[in-house]
Amino acid sequence: MSNGLKILIVDDEPDMLGLMVEVFEDKGFNVLSAKCGNDAAKILGGEDIKVVLSDFRMPNGNGLYLLEECYKLDENKRPCFFFISAHSDLPVEECLAKGVKKFFTKPCDLDELVEDIEKIVS
Repeated sequence: MSNGLKILIVDDEPDMLGLMVEVFEDKGFNVLSAKCGNDAAKILGGEDIKVVLSDFRMPNGNGLYLLEECYKLDENKRPCFFFISAHSDLPVEECLAKGVKKFFTKPCDLDELVEDIEKIVS
């Protein structure tokens, strides 16, 4: 279990966002959410987020923008960053080199997604 680990979930698809929030809350995470990178960046500035799970392609601040905003944070406050996307043409190697822990492909089993994230951040 996550023991209340604070996660920020970012997705512009309301149904997907709601489902991920529900699953992570059920697993014991303290969940914050945003529908775009710009909104998520504002949350990052005021909260002690440990994990970011972000869609890659979104209007109003995509996932790469959000990743760059994370790297503006003090190293001690920088969250573990994960991408989730339905697109296969993403610059995966480039993002991994920039510190992204893992890419997840939509659709995915959300329970397995939570388990993978818990293993990596624990």
